[in-house]
Amino acid sequence: MDLLFKRSQTSSDLGRVAFKLFGKVEFDAEETELVKKYRFDEAVLIYSDQPKLFKKACMRAFGIFIIAWIIVFSMSYSGMMAVMLGLLGGCGYGYWYYHQNRETIYVRDLMHGRYFTCESVVDLARKEAWLETICSFLRQVMEGAKHWDDEVRSTIKALPKEEARRVIIEGI
Repeated sequence: MDLLFKRSQTSSDLGRVAFKLFGKVEFDAEETELVKKYRFDEAVLIYSDQPKLFKKACMRAFGIFIIAWIIVFSMSYSGMMAVMLGLLGGCGYGYWYYHQNRETIYVRDLMHGRYFTCESVVDLARKEAWLETICSFLRQVMEGAKHWDDEVRSTIKALPKEEARRVIIEGI
């Protein structure tokens, strides 16, 4: 497994600098077979709860719907065509916005390559380190998957009374 990073930066009209990180995982033939066999491409590498992101995507999609509806309606006088093109544009933009801004990362995202926007070089370095760590975890899970058909026996020993009590209370 190889993890490829490409770094770049862009500046906006207001002079703000945005840092871009492109990440892609490249598997060899054996690893690709494991991904297919165990459907690792659907696995979540990094989960991030973003409750406001869906609402933002819907609000932006609605805004695009209204703008597209006004433009098409004023040009064609066809209300149904304006609604259909407005829905198509709004839904398409909402879908694109949601997937560009979500922080949840699936294995398939990195298989196809994904761009991440970072506000600073520090954020870019953190994202890179985070992806390296989680991909090394994925690599070990995939290595373990080669032996999932085997039988594994683990002996669980009893702990001393006080240590057992601490484990029960703290959950560690």
